[in-house]
Amino acid sequence: MTDMALPGEEPVAPSASAADAAKAWPRPAYAWYVVVVLLMAYGFAVLDRTAIGLLVDSIKSDLQITDSQIGLLQGLAFAICYTTCGIPLGFLADRWRRTPLLAIGIAVWSAATVLCGAARSFGMLFLARVGVGVGEASVTPTSISLIADYFPPERRAKAFSVWMLGSSLGTGMAMLFAAGAISLSDHLHATGVAWAEHLKTWQITFFLIGAPGLLVSLVFALTVREPARRGVSLAADGSPPATGVSLKPLWAVMKANKRAYLALIGGPVLNVTAIYAQIGWMPALFMRVHDWGPAKYGTVNGLISVPVAMCGAIVAGWTMSYLTSKGRNDAPILMAMGDAVVRLLIGTAACLAPRPEIALALMVVASVTSTWSYASAMTGLSQITPNELRGQVAALYTLCTGLISMTLGSFIVGFLSDQVFQGPTGVAASLATTYAGCSVLALLVLIPGRKFYAVAEQRIRSAEQAA
Repeated sequence: MTDMALPGEEPVAPSASAADAAKAWPRPAYAWYVVVVLLMAYGFAVLDRTAIGLLVDSIKSDLQITDSQIGLLQGLAFAICYTTCGIPLGFLADRWRRTPLLAIGIAVWSAATVLCGAARSFGMLFLARVGVGVGEASVTPTSISLIADYFPPERRAKAFSVWMLGSSLGTGMAMLFAAGAISLSDHLHATGVAWAEHLKTWQITFFLIGAPGLLVSLVFALTVREPARRGVSLAADGSPPATGVSLKPLWAVMKANKRAYLALIGGPVLNVTAIYAQIGWMPALFMRVHDWGPAKYGTVNGLISVPVAMCGAIVAGWTMSYLTSKGRNDAPILMAMGDAVVRLLIGTAACLAPRPEIALALMVVASVTSTWSYASAMTGLSQITPNELRGQVAALYTLCTGLISMTLGSFIVGFLSDQVFQGPTGVAASLATTYAGCSVLALLVLIPGRKFYAVAEQRIRSAEQAA
């Protein structure tokens, strides 16, 4: 069967030669449009999952819960279905049309975010956060598969890095939206608006950030078309074919390159654990240690740190492309190592800085690399994985980030703050400890795995050239 052709391309049959396939890539302008729409979707996903970080103290006070429970809301509640739904959605991304799959996912998590604003107890908020995780489980498998089929290998790193701007954009939107919602809520309460009278600030915030995602879902469904599937197949890679619902093909490919996948998944996952700890608890650190209000932190961080992080995402993609052009086929691992080093030295120092100005300056420097690990993982996984397994291996990465990064990052800081570094200012030492530990472990995984990834990347590149 021939896949649907996009504007500006010819249909590509499975038997097409490599030369014919090379002529059939979608028009660059349309391909970049799709990346922009995917960026918007990813940005709202990050916004909806992370805005809770700026609302920690108000939720804690209104619902009478502990830091450990806040950690569960930020991590486990979201990660339960974000991880368990990832593999099934990865199968669908590899076997079914990816565009309707993601459009449905966007609608689900946006509606669940709105429901967070209707929560009246810890249990209700926990269940709503579970719903957010269900929808967002569709983002990574579908996006990595779509981008890999819209761009040839030599241009994928740039495309993935632009898509990764969604992470910084979403974080910035979370800070600015939450800060704006706090001011708007105060205004609504002061003017006696009836519908806002019985709503807390954090509830209004969830309403405001969830609703726009429904529009993004509609735009995506109406304007993004399904691309033809391209790249090395399992047969060309020498692996058993994918038939039925089975993890055997995925297991066979990963077993053959186990050290490469361990580095490419394990290292970034540990780095991202520190990032989720930061997203969840850095706002509370500035409020408790440096006496900043949530609106001030949200505005300053959104206007300064986030644009720097967005520039860092572009730097990651262009740097990986440059290193690859110079013969460094271990570029994704090198970028992840750079992220770990910066986070270990600069990130840890930001947590322990004695003044807010110093902490903010160090945060800005560290934010340059905040998307490097994710961009590295997405680029590297697409490079060493056969086409039929890209959605599944991306889902596996999602599973690992959910079980480890999202679940443990926020919870470890909350647990240390409750049990070890007690008191309002203990969050600084708790976050610094998490930062340092994750970064060191990441380097211990990445450094020995670099050469194994380079071998795996060269092998599949040779298979593509021979196809």
